[in-house]
Amino acid sequence: MRSESVRARFGRLVAEAASKAGYDLTKRGTKAVLARDMGMTETAVGRMLSGQTLPDPWAYERIAQVVHLELRDLLIESGIASPESLSTPSQTGATGVGSDSITLDDVATALGLTDPVAREMVAAGLERQRRIQDAEREAGDAGGGAAAQM
Repeated sequence: MRSESVRARFGRLVAEAASKAGYDLTKRGTKAVLARDMGMTETAVGRMLSGQTLPDPWAYERIAQVVHLELRDLLIESGIASPESLSTPSQTGATGVGSDSITLDDVATALGLTDPVAREMVAAGLERQRRIQDAEREAGDAGGGAAAQM
C-alpha cells in the first residue's frame, strides 16, 4: 500500500480544517468563497483540495489563517516540514554546535523552490508566524492576543 503523498495530505488537511471553519465544500459556490478568502483562484483551490498540487509558498500563511490552523501545524502535519526544522535552538535544547538543524533556506530547497523571490516569501511567512506566536506567548493571549495587534 502506497503512503499518502504530501500533496494529498495537504489537500485533505486543508479540506478538513475548512469544513471545521464553516466552509461546506459540498455546497455549490463554497469553493469560490474559500478561494476568494485565500486569495487564490477557484481552480487552484480545487486542485489543492483534491491533492493534485501544492499551492505556491506565498499562499501557505493565508491558507492557514482562513481555515484556522497554525502555519507551523499546517506545514508539519502535511509533511512539508518536520517539527525539528521549524524549531528554534531554545525549543529543541540544541546548542547549534555540531547541530543538524534545518534552515529556512533548507525548507525552500526541500520544496524545490529555485526562484529567489519564492524562497524569500517562504522564509518571510514562516518568520512572521514565529513572531506572532512568540508575541502571543508573551502576552498570554490577554485581550485577544498579540496577533490581533499586529
